[in-house]
Amino acid sequence: MMATILTLIVLGMVFQGAMAVVDSVLDTVKVNDTLKSIPVVGGNLNLIWAYVFVVVSQLNGDGGILDLANSYGASTEILSLGRFGADVATAIVIVAFIPVRDAAVSALKKGIGGRGD
Repeated sequence: MMATILTLIVLGMVFQGAMAVVDSVLDTVKVNDTLKSIPVVGGNLNLIWAYVFVVVSQLNGDGGILDLANSYGASTEILSLGRFGADVATAIVIVAFIPVRDAAVSALKKGIGGRGD
C-alpha cells in the first residue's frame, strides 16, 4: 500500500513537471489565457490535463503502473464506467496528491533540518 502512495506522489511530481512544459508551450503560442477564460473548462483545466496525462501514459489496466484491481483487490473505477471511470479516478487522485507531496517534502525538510539544532 505504501508503494501505491509513493507511486501517486511521484506521479504528482511528474505531472507537475509535464504541466510546467505544457503551460510554457501554451503561453508561447498565446492559447493558455484563452483556455482558462472558458467558463467550465478554465476552472478544471488542471484536471483535464491530468486525465490526458493518464490516458497518454496508460497508467491503468493491463499491467499498467496502477493496475490496482489485480494487485490489492481495490479498484479505481468510479460510477461503473469501466476504463474511462478508472482513468478519471486516477486523474483526480494525481491532482489530489499534489498537496500531499508538498506536505511530505515540507515535513522531510523540517525533520532533516531540525536534527542539527
